[in-house]
Amino acid sequence: MKKTTILQALLAELENDLHRLKAANVDASAGATSSEARAETKWDTCGLESSYLARGHAMQFKKLAADVCELRAFPVLAFAGKPIGQGALVEVEQSGDKMLFFLLPCGGGVELTVEGRDVTVITPESPVGAALLDKKQGDTYSFRAGSTGKILSVA
Repeated sequence: MKKTTILQALLAELENDLHRLKAANVDASAGATSSEARAETKWDTCGLESSYLARGHAMQFKKLAADVCELRAFPVLAFAGKPIGQGALVEVEQSGDKMLFFLLPCGGGVELTVEGRDVTVITPESPVGAALLDKKQGDTYSFRAGSTGKILSVA
């Protein structure tokens, strides 16, 4: 499995999220400025709440847009025989299950299915990402209270 294929699938997923956030922002902004949202009493906060929601969507959009830009420029490097770092595709066995992690600077938590395999994007800040950093194929790792795994392959 090529890392560039996984990266393209991740970018497509994040770009879809950008479109959803933009639409949500437009809806919330319209709700905040609608004549129907005008407060009729001091306890009527519908318009104010919509404006907070619109601001939250805008902040999420800005962060996600920056992540997409960073991933578009991210160099795909080979890690075979090298310590795990950002850009490594790592297959592990954890709790009897085989899992595939793609360690990237952002986009953590996104789960993709690429070429019939499930791939989870993790970041160095995540518990598993921090545990895998600087390890090599064949090493074991642990995180949280006693959870362990074995690194099967690194690409």
